[in-house]
Amino acid sequence: MRILMLFCALVTLGLTAGCGCGSRALVVGTLEDGTFWEKPLTAASNSGGGYSKGSRVEVYDQFVVVTTPDGVSHIHPHGLYTRLQIRKN
Repeated sequence: MRILMLFCALVTLGLTAGCGCGSRALVVGTLEDGTFWEKPLTAASNSGGGYSKGSRVEVYDQFVVVTTPDGVSHIHPHGLYTRLQIRKN
């Protein structure tokens, strides 16, 4: 799972590096519910889990960032989460 997270972080940096567009989150809020998957939803086998309710969530064009109460941020490309519910700030 850590390798996937590192890969996602590197892809995210590659997509946003040097764009000069000042990427802004489309939605910012706190997590109410959601399942975050290891593999794309179409995978034959998959495992997923959630984060603490109240974690900070930022939705961007191509990914979602979830920051848990302990300050650790997790990046998930669209298509690797379901039932995402956010309470907007």
